Amino acid sequence: MSNVSDSIAAEYSNLAWRHSKKAGEAFENWTLRKSQEDHAEAMLHAQMATMYAGMATATRLGK
Repeated sequence: MSNVSDSIAAEYSNLAWRHSKKAGEAFENWTLRKSQEDHAEAMLHAQMATMYAGMATATRLGK
């Protein structure tokens, strides 16, 4: 069971990292263009990164 939990936690961590990277790119675009769409995209990706990081932590702690 531990291997399954580790695998799930690793996948959540990977998703958190990818969303974090996309949030950074969208924030860079927003600082250049000041577009509401870029800001909304950045905020969404930041929220998703936070959610997945929390899920990864909860999975690891739940072992």
